[in-house]
Parts: sequence; C-alpha cells; structure tokens
Amino acid sequence: MDIGIACAFESQQAGSLPEAIRTAAVAAEDEGLASWWGLGDREVAQTSSHDATLGLYCVARATRRIRLGLAGEMLAARGAAVRAKQLASLDWFAGGRLELGIDVGAPPAGLLEPGADVADPVGRSLDRLAAMEALWTKRRAEVSSPTVSFSGAIANPKPVGERCLTVHLRSAGTPVMRRVVETRGRVDGWAAWKVDPAALDGALADLRDALGADPGPVRRTWFVDARLMPMSREVAAEAGIDELVAVFDRIPEFAELRAVAA
Repeated sequence: MDIGIACAFESQQAGSLPEAIRTAAVAAEDEGLASWWGLGDREVAQTSSHDATLGLYCVARATRRIRLGLAGEMLAARGAAVRAKQLASLDWFAGGRLELGIDVGAPPAGLLEPGADVADPVGRSLDRLAAMEALWTKRRAEVSSPTVSFSGAIANPKPVGERCLTVHLRSAGTPVMRRVVETRGRVDGWAAWKVDPAALDGALADLRDALGADPGPVRRTWFVDARLMPMSREVAAEAGIDELVAVFDRIPEFAELRAVAA
C-alpha cells in the first residue's frame, strides 16, 4: 500500500510559502512518500487557502519522482479549454506526474459564474472532462455535447505523451458513479475523501455496485485526517486500499512527514 499526503497550501513556518513548500516537498520525496495532492476545489473554497495548482508547481520544481494530484476538481465550475491548458502545462512541467481527482457534486455558489446553469453537475462535469481529454489527445479536437462544443481546436502544450490524465472519481454513491462509468466507459481510480473508517466498507460496496461484473483495474485511494493515520493503516490494508493519504490543513513539517512515512 502506498502512502501519500494532501495539504492546503498554507504555512505556519518562518519564511516564504514557496520555500516552505520546497523544503517539505524535498523531505516528502526523500522519505519515500508516493504522492502529494493539492486539496480539491470544494476544500480550497472552504478554507480560502492558496491555489492548489500553483502550489503543485512548487512541488514539481523541487521533486523528480513523487506523483502529483489534485484531489477534487469541480469541472462543472471550470471552463474546459482554459483548465485543459492549465493542467497540461503543469503535467508538462512535472514530467508527466500529474493525476486528476474529480468531484462531480454540485459546486458551491462561490465557485460559479453568475447565471451558470448547474442543474446537472454530473453531466456538466463529464462534458468538460470529455472536452479536456479531446484537447489533450487530438491535434485538432472536435467536441459536441450539451454544454461544450468546438471544432478544429488546437491546444498546446499537451500532457506528456499526449495522454489523458489518470482520473480518480470521488466516492459519490452508486447511481452517480454508475452514470460516470457508463458515460465515460471506465474509471481509472476511486477516492474516498475523509470517509469514516466505519463507513469505508459501505463506500467500497457502492464502488463495486457501480462498476458491475467486469470492473477492470481501479485504483482505490482513501484520504484521512493526518491525525488518524495510525489507526487507519490496518483498516486500509484489510479493505484492499491501494493508497492511504494523510490530509493536512497546512504544509506539513519534517517530523510530521517522517511520521506519516514511517
């Protein structure tokens, strides 16, 4: 089982925020952590922390191996073309290490443009994901969906290898996850965001119900409060979790990173 961290890009340490990120990123990689995730859009809006994408640029610059992730993109509140370019640029800068977690729930009002129609956030999110993937993989992309349409679009840079990013779907209940699987044809990964240990089995059962009889390989990631890591390790191992991620409300210090990695 891999171990990673997720954090808000805030610091209580002396010195600048970029230096705190650089120091922690080097330490995280040296300690053998598998991944570093920025908080999702919902959490950033709740905490008013710094932009997760910009924070991951700092992590990318200081590291060579550790996987980078965004823990909960609310694509229903994003412009597909702009966001595709932003994420492709980060992946290019990081040498192909970026992965994308998506949150298909209804976005908070503060994330939406005035008058935005989010009656169907799942459909809107999937339309935007399909448009982004077309821009990442096609020399001249064409998309026609209920909420996104364009043709002959040229987008550069593209992710390394002109690939689709690995997409992790946040746990959202069987009907929503089944719709995502049926529309997209697959789920690369599944993420449980701060699900209580007692509820983890139920969340995994929802995933199994959504995937059907032939699910293929789906990576299972569980995000937990950093203080709950000691008690979560055994639960995660027994449940077949592929990656356990400690969530911090700030940039973790060296001793905290070492404790997570131990």
